[in-house]
Amino acid sequence: MLKLVGLGLTDEKDMSLRGLEEVESADRVFLEDYTSQWKGEEGLKDKLDKDVDKVKRSELEEDSDRILDIATKEDVVVLIPGDPLVATTHVELLIQAKKRGIETRIVHSSSIYSAVGETGLQIYKFGKTTTIPIPQKNYRPESPYEAIRENKDRGLHTLALLDIKDRPMEVSEALEYLLEIEGEKQEEVISKDIRVVAFNVGKEGKNMTYEKVSDLLDKDFPTPAVLIFPGELHEKEEEALEVFSEEV
Repeated sequence: MLKLVGLGLTDEKDMSLRGLEEVESADRVFLEDYTSQWKGEEGLKDKLDKDVDKVKRSELEEDSDRILDIATKEDVVVLIPGDPLVATTHVELLIQAKKRGIETRIVHSSSIYSAVGETGLQIYKFGKTTTIPIPQKNYRPESPYEAIRENKDRGLHTLALLDIKDRPMEVSEALEYLLEIEGEKQEEVISKDIRVVAFNVGKEGKNMTYEKVSDLLDKDFPTPAVLIFPGELHEKEEEALEVFSEEV
């Protein structure tokens, strides 16, 4: 059997009791650690009386046969930061398991998609989510800018995840990325005068601010973080943003 167990947003304390029960009864436990900067690995190992093997992206994508082969004979748990089905990689793993006749089970958990409700913005008013990548040589996709433009045209909010490939991307760095594209396209999608939300779900205390882009460019906002580009705001959303926003 193959079980995908969500770990939640911050550390091992976020795992549900059901998730913990599944891990304790499993024959083999794997930990996926490349889609999030989850910080509970050591605490998890202290809590469990069994080995936890890390798996790379390739082992859940191109080379998933090894884990699936084990799951045909043993009870396998793959631990995943956040919710197991936020990343499409894990949907593909389930598809391949089903094709091989392997029974599957999902234990859901909290994710950034539910946590953004903490900002006071209404979840159903979010449009397409995008990711802003850390720029690399010959790689600077314009898709984040386009997603924000498309959502803005529809009056929808945009959740922009910031890259964590080698390090957490800074909020100021992500905004500069978008401003550079704006400078080329001139479509009035983003400017230094608009207000955006910077949000860090893992930080206690001052973890959200609603400020002008120009102000955030000069601030060291805690990472890992996300940016939210508000669309048309209901009066209660606007009130919540003002009340919940804190100087960081």
